[in-house]
Amino acid sequence: MNYLPPVWGARNEIMKRAFTLIELLVVIAIIAILAAILFPVFAQAKEAAKKTQTLSNAKQMGTSANIYLSDYDDVMPLSMWYNGAANAWWNASYNAVPNGWTTSGSRNVEPRKSGEGIFVLNALQPYMKNYGILQGAGLPIVGTDAPAVAGFQAPPIHLTYNGMLHAYSGTAISRVSNTPLFSGTHFKSNRRGMSLSNPQLDCAGTTCKFNPAGPPSDAQYCDPGGAYGYCWFDVTGGSGPQVWTYGRGMVYVMSDSSAKVIQMNAPIWPLYAENINSSAWSAFSDDKGTAYWMTDCVSPGGAHGSGVYYPGFYRPDNDGSYTSNQCDYGQL
Repeated sequence: MNYLPPVWGARNEIMKRAFTLIELLVVIAIIAILAAILFPVFAQAKEAAKKTQTLSNAKQMGTSANIYLSDYDDVMPLSMWYNGAANAWWNASYNAVPNGWTTSGSRNVEPRKSGEGIFVLNALQPYMKNYGILQGAGLPIVGTDAPAVAGFQAPPIHLTYNGMLHAYSGTAISRVSNTPLFSGTHFKSNRRGMSLSNPQLDCAGTTCKFNPAGPPSDAQYCDPGGAYGYCWFDVTGGSGPQVWTYGRGMVYVMSDSSAKVIQMNAPIWPLYAENINSSAWSAFSDDKGTAYWMTDCVSPGGAHGSGVYYPGFYRPDNDGSYTSNQCDYGQL
């Protein structure tokens, strides 16, 4: 018989139940494999949740704009503020959102405070009742740390207005389900307390109206006397206009208030895509989604070079019938 003391018997039993080094290594390897499989799935689920939240915000913005239309005789909101002292639209200037929140640039005093109050994101607040829905979920916040007026807080802003719709008739839009109302043209970021419609009509004078066959203004800021009737601003704070926001897509809210993520499948320059009826971009600079060329088009039905160019995908008169000889895809 075995008369080992009790302590030795317990020790022997423990040694029988212990893992060997090989077993531990196998378990660790299995855990590592499972983690490698599951982590990307978790990341995709997190990305999908952020995208869904931003789409929900976008939908609310679109609904607010359509209610605004019914109260303002079918006239679309304004994409910039009018400086009465200079008798000019300020299309190259950021607008404080909410208006008056900062002392920077005398934005908290008249006439600029009231002037920026007519800017679309401020004008829609009685209908939105929440500046928080302007934010793109999970995106970094960029911009200035301007001094804030007591009682004001500068919200992060991702979605911006399609400036081609400035004071345009809502019923005159050719395809409300395909014409952007708001889009993620602050690109892959939120900008704190400031917004600039993008793209924007090139209006530096007193008049400012989308003109299918000519300049939108009696004076132009971005392209005086040129072939383009709009301005495009890189509002990313120096990081480059990366269009891909959630995956390879950008969030859009269309003029009928429908919200969607449109996939960006244009190639890398010098290759280009003739995709004007389905996407804004004809080419990218790299495989990160850095925008290279926005497809520019003359009036639907007009020949290439027959008039002033506007961004075709954002044009309110785009009826979906554009052909290659009416647009510039950056190949010229």
